[in-house]
Amino acid sequence: MAKTTPPLRLMLDIPAWQSEVLKMPAPAIACGALLLLKMHLWRIGPMPDDDVALARITATSPTEWKRLRKSIEPLFIVKHGEWQREDWNDELEASYEAVNKASRAGKKANEIRWGRKKQASESDSESDRNRTPNPILNIKAHTAPTERQTAQPNPPKPRANDFQPDFEADVELAEAALGIGGAA
Repeated sequence: MAKTTPPLRLMLDIPAWQSEVLKMPAPAIACGALLLLKMHLWRIGPMPDDDVALARITATSPTEWKRLRKSIEPLFIVKHGEWQREDWNDELEASYEAVNKASRAGKKANEIRWGRKKQASESDSESDRNRTPNPILNIKAHTAPTERQTAQPNPPKPRANDFQPDFEADVELAEAALGIGGAA
């Protein structure tokens, strides 16, 4: 099966999770450690059977991990130097399948909407899809501007209470507003 980027949402069966964790000697620590191990599996891959690496993954000290390992290890299959859980692998595969199904549905909808399939030269990468169009290749950017685009807007006429940097203009405005002076 072709895999895309790892799913961002972690599936968690809460009743099963609680039944596993609440039986352990330190349920709060075990819950956090299991969650960190599951996140590692989903984002990076199988956990190595290495106490230093597992302590780092679970954010515990090596001595805390040695105590915790006794209660967590029975939940895993440890072989070929890796820690595996079949149920977590099944959830991960189901999540990948959901992501791929949504991707296929999106591609099909795009094909229906635009009436064509993507050409082999067109990129499938997400960064290319999210990139803004190149203004150099934009045909509209190379057309002559219309009269409306070239016309400069008329500046607004100053009102009597507007600030004018030129004192003379302020005086003329005030005189005109009062109906006196040369501008009146």
